[in-house]
Amino acid sequence: MRAPKSTLAMLSAVSVCALFVCQFTSVVVAQVEMQDEVIQAKGDGFPIHITYYPALADAVSGGLTNAPVVVLLHGEKESRLVWNKGSSPRGTNPFPVELQKRGYAVVAVDLRKHGESLIDEQKQPVRPDDYNKMVLGDMRAVKNFIQEEHQSQQLNMRKMAIIGSGTGAPVATAFAELDWRQKPYDDAPLAAKRTPRGQDVQVLILISPAASAGKLRTTRSVSFLKNPSMDIALQVIVGEEDTKNLRTAKTIYQNFTSIKDNKERGSLVVPKVKDTGLALLRRPITVAYLPLLAFLDKNLKTRNIPWQDRRSRLER
Repeated sequence: MRAPKSTLAMLSAVSVCALFVCQFTSVVVAQVEMQDEVIQAKGDGFPIHITYYPALADAVSGGLTNAPVVVLLHGEKESRLVWNKGSSPRGTNPFPVELQKRGYAVVAVDLRKHGESLIDEQKQPVRPDDYNKMVLGDMRAVKNFIQEEHQSQQLNMRKMAIIGSGTGAPVATAFAELDWRQKPYDDAPLAAKRTPRGQDVQVLILISPAASAGKLRTTRSVSFLKNPSMDIALQVIVGEEDTKNLRTAKTIYQNFTSIKDNKERGSLVVPKVKDTGLALLRRPITVAYLPLLAFLDKNLKTRNIPWQDRRSRLER
């Protein structure tokens, strides 16, 4: 009897992870190169706090212009500290540190009205329209920050991933959709030669994904992003006993892999636990920590996308 396709996908992910376990060595980094920054959201100038882990030259094969970049988004009522401090099993590096050690640049974000991203240090309730502002303002500011690093040849923004936990998932997918809808500069006669303004998000990873946040709908954005010509890879991770998010996670995965060409780039990881969000990363490394790393290495790090100047040819 043939196994269901979703089961085959999970078995494939388990096989990759098993191989990854054999190759994985946990060397805890004593000193971490990181910096906290405050950037201004597009439009309203809301102060957005980020922690930036620059790519390390000696960890990147092919030089810094080949370094992928990963953006980390927290869930509801959380902050970037859950990534910086609480995203790994005991005895291993926090997830952004491990990524940096493996040749990635990383940006952990406090979305508006979360963590340190406050006005006059005053906490305010998150309103439904704030989620749109997170996409149109906060994430565009993050992208601008990444582009500045790209232009300084410290990373390759064309190799970008976004990982969203909980309500960070609809923010991640909505911004990826916005990014892919950006038309290139009209700076060359042939469309293929024009300088891109967007279309940089190559990988999305959704952890215990919320179905919606304000007017953002995760599945709606995934329906746009599943176009196989975009070549996007999607991983969804959810606990089997997470009754709140399991159905949504499976729906997102099934929507994406309803396109035959996407099955190789889709992954559904369902460990037998009830933990949600980044608590999954604090479980033993095979639960979520290693599957995330393996998926990024396979679908982002190895992509052959040369660095290119992102300024319009008319402005160079």
